[in-house]
This record gives sequence, C-alpha cells and structure tokens, in this order.
Amino acid sequence: MKAASGLVGGFVLATAAVGVVLLFFTLWNTQQIRYLAERPAPSLVQLRDGRTIHVEAKAPYAREPEVIRRFVAQALQGLFTWRHFIPSGTPGQPDSPDPGVTLSNRLRLPTGVFQTGFCLSEDLRSEFLRQLAALISKTLSGRSSQVLFTTSFVGEPQAVAGREHHWQVTVIGQQVVYTPGRLEGVPLPFNKEIYVRAVDPPSSMEGFPETVFEKAIHQTRASGLEIYAIQSLSKDRFVPQ
Repeated sequence: MKAASGLVGGFVLATAAVGVVLLFFTLWNTQQIRYLAERPAPSLVQLRDGRTIHVEAKAPYAREPEVIRRFVAQALQGLFTWRHFIPSGTPGQPDSPDPGVTLSNRLRLPTGVFQTGFCLSEDLRSEFLRQLAALISKTLSGRSSQVLFTTSFVGEPQAVAGREHHWQVTVIGQQVVYTPGRLEGVPLPFNKEIYVRAVDPPSSMEGFPETVFEKAIHQTRASGLEIYAIQSLSKDRFVPQ
C-alpha cells in the first residue's frame, strides 16, 4: 500500500515538474515572438550585383511619389520618342536599322516604343499602340527623321478620388520633330493628365531563359505601376511657368 502511494506521489511530482518546464518554455517562446514582432525590419538589402541599398517596410500597393513621377517620365519618353533606327551609343559607329514590330493593322512600330508599351494597362495597350503606329507612319518621313520627347514639368501625384492606389499626374512637355529639311526641329506641345495605378510587379524569372520582350516586360513593370488612361490637360488647369 505504501509502495503504491509512493508511486502515485512520484508520478504527481514528475507531472508537476514537467508542467513547470512546459510553462517556462511557453513563456520564453511568447517573449521571443513578441520580440521578433516588435523588432524593426532590416534596413539593408544586398542586390544580386553586390550593391547594398536601404529599404523600409511599405504596404503592398504603396508607391512613393518620386517613384511614380520617375515611372511616368520614363514611360512617356519611351512611348513618344520615335525613330526608325537604333542609336549605336558608340561615337563613330553607325546607327543600326530598327526592324520594328508589325502590328495587326499592318503598321510598324519602333521596337523601343513597342517594348515600352507594356507600361500600359491591357485594356489600353493594344488600341493605343495601333493609333500610335498610324501617327508615327505619318510623322516620320524617312529613315533619318526622328521625334524626341522631353518633359519640362512632371507634377506631384494626386490621389484619384474614390480609388485607392490610383494617381493622377500632370505632365507638360513637347515632342520635337527632326527631319532632313528641318534640322532645327519642329516642337509639338504635349500637355497631358496621366492616370497611374499600382499593380503587382512581375515575378522574378532568374534561372529561366527570357525573350527580349519578356525582359522588356520585367523592366517596364518592375516598379509595380501601369498607366491606365491618358487625357489632354484641360485649359482651366494651372500650367506651371
């Protein structure tokens, strides 16, 4: 009888000891989770090329104003700079003919314009590029002609009312048409409202072969933005001097 009581007592003590140990680990684990939750995210990230940059945590579709402005400026420069040749980039080397991309309306679009076109939303891109190809065919009179786009003002992004992560950007600029007969160029005003929204950036294709167009898509949409509308700037809007 005494032996049985001793076994029961030992079992109770062992169970209590295990309970204390489990309670200790539970409290320790809770403290570690709380510490990790309150710990600030790493501010340094190393890129594949070895460079280190500062980063900070952001909401998935949050975009900095400067990122939006830079995206708009680069997208418009790519869409509205037209030429039928590819600049060599090396002094003394001749330019290369640009074969371009033939669209469904049988008009040819400069390769750079076609690639930049992936900055446009899907419901805008196809028709917009067809209209652009028609305009380019009328504007460029020969292989030596070209149209260069420049901006003089890219406004601060303004949130679109009632639409989260949608912005409106005012752009003042010009296209300058250069032809063999007008080497000084003919300026054409470009005053537009650009409507931009946040999207998921493309997934990394590292380790898989990519076509030229796939690379263009990743580069163009890497900032996680797309243009979904382009409208003429109304005359009653403030135009910066």
